[in-house]
Amino acid sequence: MSDNACNGCDKSSSCSDADKKQCDQQQQEEQIQACLAKIKHKILVMSGKGGVGKSTTAVNLALSLAQQGAKVGLLDIDLHGPSVPTLLGLELQRPAVENDLMLPVPKHDIKVMSIGFLIQEQDDALIWRGPMKAGVIQQFIRDVNWGELDYLVVDCPPGTGDEPLSIAQLLGEGTGAVLVTTPQKVALVDVRKSVSFCRRAADAKWPQR
Repeated sequence: MSDNACNGCDKSSSCSDADKKQCDQQQQEEQIQACLAKIKHKILVMSGKGGVGKSTTAVNLALSLAQQGAKVGLLDIDLHGPSVPTLLGLELQRPAVENDLMLPVPKHDIKVMSIGFLIQEQDDALIWRGPMKAGVIQQFIRDVNWGELDYLVVDCPPGTGDEPLSIAQLLGEGTGAVLVTTPQKVALVDVRKSVSFCRRAADAKWPQR
């Protein structure tokens, strides 16, 4: 448990490590829920395959909503191939930090956050397993000052793996989805899996985080 979390707690001196870990997790969950309470609508942009225009669709959707006067955030959770910084001309940007929270990078009246802002070299590969990915995605909600948003558009990586699962569980009930595909049979076969994923998400028929 962090020192800040222990400050002011009368029981901190007698807590076991397990108690501190549980308390820390509870505090993190409360921070996530406080952030999500400020976001009216959440939209996942997904695809079954790469190269079908998913990231371009996510960027254009965010820009279109912002042009209509909405407060919009764009979160890129494609951890192994973030495209949003390139599409918006933000490759060399780094998020500022204020009060221990990262500030999204502003562009065209939208607030943008991507793992591409945090890696040292654009050609560096992120070799991460599922639990680390889930932790980073939670940080993108908990440790980023999104403020009040009408829409949070989330650019997911292709498929139905760790990242879409983590963000769908995190954002919870009421999250919408846009599925992007091309007319080729091989793309249509895979996007049907994304349709199945979304149906299961709506029914919450998977293990919780």
